[in-house]
Amino acid sequence: AISLVPTHRHTSPAPHNLTMAPTSPILAALLLCRLTSAFIPSPPSTHIAPPSPLYQRLQSLPSSTSRTSSALKAGFGGGGTSAKKDKKKSGGASLPKLKAKSQWDRYADLKSCEKIQVGVRIKDTEEWMQVGRIRSENDAFSEVAVARQRALIAEHAKRLYPVQLPANSVLEWGYLTPSNDDDSEGKWTIVDKSVGDDAPSGVEKKIGFEGISDKATGFYCYYHEGRIVEREDEGKGKRTSVV
Repeated sequence: AISLVPTHRHTSPAPHNLTMAPTSPILAALLLCRLTSAFIPSPPSTHIAPPSPLYQRLQSLPSSTSRTSSALKAGFGGGGTSAKKDKKKSGGASLPKLKAKSQWDRYADLKSCEKIQVGVRIKDTEEWMQVGRIRSENDAFSEVAVARQRALIAEHAKRLYPVQLPANSVLEWGYLTPSNDDDSEGKWTIVDKSVGDDAPSGVEKKIGFEGISDKATGFYCYYHEGRIVEREDEGKGKRTSVV
């Protein structure tokens, strides 16, 4: 008879026990350094990109502070000192502007001084036009009185002679020296306007001007009993106001 039961049983060998070899200290240290470095951020790059062309252009423009500073130095506030220096170089401080009323009052106050006729003419012409009279303290500033009050004289001349003196006329100022000859009105002397530039300080208080009465505008007019009278010398009449 055949036996169906094997006489020898093949069994698989038992698995070996897997044991890890011990890790050396050096290898452990290397692994620890590797793990630690993964969490440390890398240093930023020191490479700087070149500035753009637009940035370079903006940097080349002058700053607003520089422009403002230059404007101030040109005399808009901060440049006052340099402006004064330039003013001195060009002829000193400007002379005070004279008012017609003030100079008319001073003329009246100087009634003991000589009256001198003054007038204007268009440059390079012969005809003189009488405009009024000037007085000066002790009769010592006749030419200065004409030069310093030339604006008042010219303004009144245009009132008296609006047709003879066009707006663009170039004028000359002068005063009349009376003649002993009854047939001659006298001699006109031209006064250069620069005469007033060298006058002593405060001379405007020692001179005065009175224009010929202009009935059309009321300038330099005297009134007596409601009528305009020509001259204060008549001993009557009240002077009107001028500005």
